[in-house]
Amino acid sequence: MGWRTFSHHRWLLLSGILVLLAAGLVQELVLDGGLSPLPLEEGREISPSGGGFALVLDLFLGFLVWPLAYTGYQYLALRAVRGEIASLRDMLAPFRHPLSVLGAYWLTVIVMIIGLLLLVIPGIAWGLKFMFAPLAAADKKRSAVEAMGESGALTAGRRWALLGLGVVLISPYLVLGAVTYLALVRELLHWGVWLLITYGVEVALRPWLTASFAAAYHDLDRTHQELVSRLLNSET
Repeated sequence: MGWRTFSHHRWLLLSGILVLLAAGLVQELVLDGGLSPLPLEEGREISPSGGGFALVLDLFLGFLVWPLAYTGYQYLALRAVRGEIASLRDMLAPFRHPLSVLGAYWLTVIVMIIGLLLLVIPGIAWGLKFMFAPLAAADKKRSAVEAMGESGALTAGRRWALLGLGVVLISPYLVLGAVTYLALVRELLHWGVWLLITYGVEVALRPWLTASFAAAYHDLDRTHQELVSRLLNSET
């Protein structure tokens, strides 16, 4: 269903990811010293321009704005999956409930990190359990804790299937990261070139992967609602 959604809404999803990448490129140019395809001059280091203010702004964008922005992209894909009239304005939906979406996002990250530090398996299991929490917060206007509970209910009994989805979602980036890390370590590739390659991979893969993620959420949510409806009908 993710590929079908991408095929039917490719220009909308491509437009959305280009908006995110353009914003990211501006951040790199303004805060991180710019891009250059050439090696750095000897003795020159990459550092954010603008000193402390740039660092604070960089952290603000990374910890607050980008989680909301990417959840907005997921919500855009969800609207397309549902066959609703979707537009780029849908990407602003998480910004209308920022505390809930950010709370769900960072609580999920914290829980997953704790699980990984204790034992790897709990971290993976908890990550899968709460993977839809930010999207649920934006979609259903839930609080952070309610969204995590919603995600837990949606994913109950389906963790193995979602593990396969998770592998599909992250494997291209693991391969890209490993290859480019080796290239950067051996000074075969400048970080600016690596950034442009990464952006190219994002344009090629992210719309389809996000549509697949949104389709999985939609299918699980629909199944869960049908189950709840049957249970309520059986009680009455």
